Amino acid sequence: MRTNPMPLRAAAASARLHAVPAPPPPVIAPATGSAAAPAVAKAPPERAEAQALIARLREHIARTPGQGEAAMSHGPHSRLRRRADAHPWTLGLPEVDRFLPAGGLAVAGLHDVAPHAYGDFPSACGFALALAVRRLAEAGERRPVLWCRLETEQREYGYCFGHGVAGLGLPRARFLTLSLRHPVALLWTFEEALKSGCLSVVLGDVAVQHADLTATRRLALAGQAGRASGIAVLTRNHQGSTASTSRWCIATSRSAPADPAGLETRVPGPPAWAVSLTRIRGGRPGSWLLNWQKDHATSCFTLVPGFSGGTLHPGAAEEAGSRAAAQPALRVG
Repeated sequence: MRTNPMPLRAAAASARLHAVPAPPPPVIAPATGSAAAPAVAKAPPERAEAQALIARLREHIARTPGQGEAAMSHGPHSRLRRRADAHPWTLGLPEVDRFLPAGGLAVAGLHDVAPHAYGDFPSACGFALALAVRRLAEAGERRPVLWCRLETEQREYGYCFGHGVAGLGLPRARFLTLSLRHPVALLWTFEEALKSGCLSVVLGDVAVQHADLTATRRLALAGQAGRASGIAVLTRNHQGSTASTSRWCIATSRSAPADPAGLETRVPGPPAWAVSLTRIRGGRPGSWLLNWQKDHATSCFTLVPGFSGGTLHPGAAEEAGSRAAAQPALRVG
């Protein structure tokens, strides 16, 4: 049988390919001469001068007593801490403030306000707005307040009434509202508003099925980044874990008559809430009946007569003294 031989040019090229050996690895000969090459490249002179200047500044700060801490404490978070120490966020009542941490409520943090039962959501909204008004009592705070509303809650309980908001003491020129349809979109808007830095307080109707630890942790970090206070108004009573620094449970309470000695005894008086501080970081829980009187009290919050000594804390009766023996007030809701 006869086969065709390989072409001569292809055979020659294949032979040359196999015949050429691989080039050996390059051998780096050591440098000859009196000066050997440095193993590490020298830093540029500009960088050396900067390092020397930093070293001299550190020595100067270390030699000056008390100036190092002051020089290192110029930042947004340090300014916020100094401002919070000068104007703590409290309720203005010694009977309630003693249950809070030493510095009051966390200014750059997240706080939960939940209704006690179905139908108490409007009361929880009113108490959340009252906390926002107390937050705006700081002299240097001029940023507005934003409330992110869920359309489902607005259809069930109604919209914000401008005159009612002004009646609580919140100027309508500093109050903004935003309606959203989906709870996830509200959480995203809530977070972005907190971290923007242009708002003092951001409130939001947070659905309890989305108020998990991860979502609330993001809100808390956003409040720290934007130096803003976040108040999550939960749509239902929630017992799960969140990243908030405080949790308030609000129930509807009966208001005292506006003019008990007059003819119109059935006219409702100032807003009243049955307030329970169920969890507070650095404080202790308690329970009170509170009124909101914008024009008749310095702190706006006042205790309902007859319940000034009542509390959930076991040692509060001893601290309250003779107030514990007062006649108990009517609590409904």
